[in-house]
This record gives sequence, structure tokens and C-alpha cells, in this order.
Amino acid sequence: MARTIPFESQAGMPRGRAIQLLVAVLAVVGSAAAVITWRTSSSPPPRRSVPLWDEGSPYANTRAGVRYVGDAACARCHAEIAATYRQHPMGRSLAPIDAATATGGDEAGGRPLFEANGLEYSIERREGRVFHQETRRDSAGRLVARNEAEVQFVLGSGSQGISYLIERDGFLFQSPISWYVQKRRWDLSPGYQRQNAHFDRPVGPLCLYCHANRVELVEGTLNRYQPPIFRGHAIGCERCHGPGELHVNRPTLVDGRDTTIVNPAGLEPALRDAVCEQCHLLGRQRVVKLDRRDDDFRPGLPFDRVWSVFERPEWTAADHFVGQVEQMRASRCYQGSAGRLGCISCHDPHQRPAPEERVSAYRDRCLECHADRGCRLPVAVRRQRGRAEDCTGCHMPRLETSDIAHSAATDHRIPRRPDAGGPTGLSASPSPGSSTKTEDPRRGEPPLVLFHRERMDEPQRAGAERDLGIALSNLGPETAAIALPLLDSALASRPDDVAAWEAKGSALGRLNRLAEGLAAYQRALSRQPDRESAIVGAANLAARSGRREEAIAGYRHVIALNPWRAAYRTDLAALCFDQRDWPAAAAAGRAALRLDPTDLETRKLLVRTELRLGDLEAARAEFQTLLGFDPPDRAELIRRFAPLARPR
Repeated sequence: MARTIPFESQAGMPRGRAIQLLVAVLAVVGSAAAVITWRTSSSPPPRRSVPLWDEGSPYANTRAGVRYVGDAACARCHAEIAATYRQHPMGRSLAPIDAATATGGDEAGGRPLFEANGLEYSIERREGRVFHQETRRDSAGRLVARNEAEVQFVLGSGSQGISYLIERDGFLFQSPISWYVQKRRWDLSPGYQRQNAHFDRPVGPLCLYCHANRVELVEGTLNRYQPPIFRGHAIGCERCHGPGELHVNRPTLVDGRDTTIVNPAGLEPALRDAVCEQCHLLGRQRVVKLDRRDDDFRPGLPFDRVWSVFERPEWTAADHFVGQVEQMRASRCYQGSAGRLGCISCHDPHQRPAPEERVSAYRDRCLECHADRGCRLPVAVRRQRGRAEDCTGCHMPRLETSDIAHSAATDHRIPRRPDAGGPTGLSASPSPGSSTKTEDPRRGEPPLVLFHRERMDEPQRAGAERDLGIALSNLGPETAAIALPLLDSALASRPDDVAAWEAKGSALGRLNRLAEGLAAYQRALSRQPDRESAIVGAANLAARSGRREEAIAGYRHVIALNPWRAAYRTDLAALCFDQRDWPAAAAAGRAALRLDPTDLETRKLLVRTELRLGDLEAARAEFQTLLGFDPPDRAELIRRFAPLARPR
């Protein structure tokens, strides 16, 4: 979110103005304490108080301690499947840029690919390396500022689009440049049209969970990973079949089934679906359960043992936040099959049909259930759409209102009549009285329901109330008050729940109960003092409370942990300015602009800081750069800083 620093306030920011942070990517915004003690020592993550899994699964590789062996070990016996899988989109989900099979369209030799909000975007190759560039020119075409970063990884198979990852000392960020396949054009990356993060968007483990094989996050950080960052790049065999150590060493048949490796096709429907739900169940909010880690799920076990997924109870086909699983669950085909229909009923996860075979392949899948009650349209009418009689062309149409710009999603509701619209929703209702469905006090509508609620007994649903509290704390002030009693109840039974303390601090902060919020975050930080999200949230609440020294200490702490976030340095500069520490404000402002030279508010602050330091020439140079961006308040800036507006 953009922060406005009023340049007419010579003493600094007004006391009541909140210092807004670029932390929309945080799963939970945290904070520190009523009396904050910033610490630089790290602490181990909380110990698990319960075993990771029980022994109930017939598959031995679902148990803790069974190791992953990598795709090469699988390919030794399954070479043909491995070869076709590597051509599947899942098998091409991530690659080093020099090994990627799809890297986007013509890069125009370093010339601008597109323009967005006054910024030019280009790609340049130098000595075998690839650099993405963001450039600002003034009205005369002169260079005002340029930022660039080397991209090392291609994210995406090229079926829908391609994005790019930047690695800096183990920290991963996303480039603002993406390639959109359907429209064959370069443009801003998904979500950047609403808020351009430039080169400052952290790539967290949830993103990589569905695009990469395996990663290990450095405990407490948002986007730093243990080397090697990727344990295998694209999604691998063991994502769907589970870790392969036992199977590779000693396959074991029990009643004709190899119990050392999971075969999703042989699982009961709920467990079969869970394998796909890892990535294709989007949800409105996903919360990792207490005593679990986000990578704990293993095929053959219920997905809701690791994650609580919350969804809107009703949505339309055009809803931008509804995925294929939610749509399929709402379809008549799924409901009529009593759950026997699943993703792999239609999709072969090992091999994607060739373009010329796609229509017939999916029609054959439809006819497995509909052969004796086929299409009611006359053959001549059906073939007007093509000689192949494309079932999906009518009953699974493309949705042009996808949440990914320049792309479309397929309607997995499988509507009987293609023109049927209107709201839809989840396939089952929560149990009466279940608090996993909560009323929105503003509109009287339920904001979230637990997706897997019909599979849970009452104690399991009650256990998900903690997760609901965390989910509601993320949505905004309107649900923060609902979240608090759920979080208080959870913390009464488990006072060591770091995520719940952090969520409570966030909810209290949204309700402007700042002192209580700081106390809640102190509890989180007392167990994990280097938890990046908690430190940032703490600094935010400390600044809002007028406790600027504590906020400054917090930002210095988090910058030491993650020196690559421009947003942290921007807010540190503003706080130092507010404390009249001009040298520190100037140093932080210059460091922020080296990482993000497009930040106009920080440039304004730096102009004022240079004036406080008495460096008129530095202030004039910075002001001329600022004017080169043609800011919307240009006339007012020139009026306020008239001596600086005249070049020497």
C-alpha cells in the first residue's frame, strides 16, 4: 500500500498517521510487545506435542521418517512414464532459465516489451545471463531511473503463462514481467495490475509448494530457503505417490497391493481427491493446522489433517477465487457419483493428450458414464461446433474472467446447459450449530465455511475453530472481532501456539487495540524472536502507537534478517525522519531507492532529509529525479520546493 508522507510537516509525520507497510504477502501480520525487546538470537521452532501421523494407513510411506529419493530413482524402472510426464504441465512447472523448455515470446533484444503506468519493461541477455529491467524516462525520453534484476528460474509450464524468479542470497522474489500464452504478449505479472510490487514481491513456500518439487524454508523467514533451494525443480513423482525410499529399496506386496508406495487410483475417493487438492483446492483462506508444517501432507492421508481450507459458501462461475476442485464439487456429475468422480477420472496425470487428440480423449471419458444417455442435440447441430463433437466445448466452456490476466479457466461445474449461470456453492452444508460457519456482522452473510466439514466429526470441526480464527483475522476489520473469541479459546488450551498469538495481534491491530495487540505479539516473539512476519507487524503497531524507537529497532532487526526488502528500508527511513535522525533517514532512504527506484514517496522524503542535512546539491539532484517521474502532485511540489525546481 502506498504511504503518503506530508512534506509540509517540518517536524515529521503527524502522530496519528499509521505507517503503512508493504506486507500484503504475509499470511499473518504480526507484531511485538507491550514492552518490546528486540532480539537477534534465533530459537528453535515449537516442538510437536503429538506424533506426526498415526499408524492407520496401509501405506508404509505415509509415515514420518521415510525419505524422498528423487525422480531419477523412479525413472530407473518407470522410464516410459517418466518421459511422458516430463512433457506434462506438472512436469514442467519450474526450471532453471537455461534449461526451461518455454521461456516466453520474442524478447526484442533489450528493447521495451511493454509499458505500464509510465514504466517500460524489457529483457536483456548478457554473457549468458538474463536480466529483467524496469525503466522510467521523462517526457523528453531521457533516462530517469532504471532497476534490473537477474532472473534465474522460469515458473510455469507455458500452457497458460510464464513468470520468473529472482534469487538473492537464498531469498526468492518474483519479477514484474510475465509472458501470457493465450494472448501471446508480455505484461505485468498476475496481481501487479492492482499493486505493482516491482522487484519486491517475496515468493513464499505456499507458491512454491504448487510449482516446485520440494523446498525447505529457513525457519521464521518469509522467502529465504535452505540451499540448495530446490530439491528437484518441477513437481516430481513423489508429490502424488509419496516418498519412495521403501519402494526403491524393497517393494512389498500385501493382498496384491504394494504397500511401500501410494497409487492414487487405488485410494478411496476422499484420499484420492486429497492428492489433487494439495494444489488445485484454492480456498479463500488456507491455514496450516497446529503442530503441523505446510509440507507435512503425504499422499494416502487426508488433506484436512494438515490444512484447514475455508471457502465462501456461495460463489458464481466468474468468481476469481474459486478453483477447479470447488467447481467440480458443485457439479451434478460429482454429486451424482457420490464422490466416485474425481480429477483423475478425466485427467491422466502422467500424460497430457496431444492437441489433435484432446477432443476425442475427453469425449471418451464423458461417454464412460453417458454412453446410454448421450447428447440430446441432433448430430448435425453438434457437428456445427466441429466434426469431433466436442463435449467439453459445450459443458466445460472457457471462462474469460479468470483471476490470471490474459488467460482463461475451464468451467469445472460441468453445466448441463452451457448458458446456465447464477450462483453456485459447495456440495455439502455444515452441521447445524457448527461454528465453522460464521456470520458477517455487516451483511448478515456467512463469510467462510470449512471446505471438508462433511468429512469431519464434531471434535474435528471444533478443532478447526482455531484455524477459522486465524483465517478471519486475515480478512479485515469486519471479521477481526469474530476471530478474537476463537483465538482466545484456542490459546487457553495451547498457550504455545505462535501462529494464534500472531493472528490475535493482527486482529487487535485491525481493531485499533494497539497495546493489547503488542502484548499478543510479544507472546509470539517470545517463542520465535526471529519470526519475520511478527517483527514487521510489531514494528507497524509500535509506530502506530507512537513508540518510534521500538519500531525503529524492529525494522533494523528485520533488515538484518532480510536485507533485500525495499519496503522495510522505506518504513525505517520514515521513522528515522520522524525522530529527526537525519543521517539514518538518509541512509535508509538511499538503500530503499537502490532496491526500488520507483518509490516516489521515499524520494520526497529523501529530498526533505537532504535539506535537513544542509546538502542543497543532493536535495536538488534528488528533486530533479523526482520531477522526471512526472508525479501527480508535480505542481504542488514545485510550489513547495521552488528553489530546487530550478536546475543549476
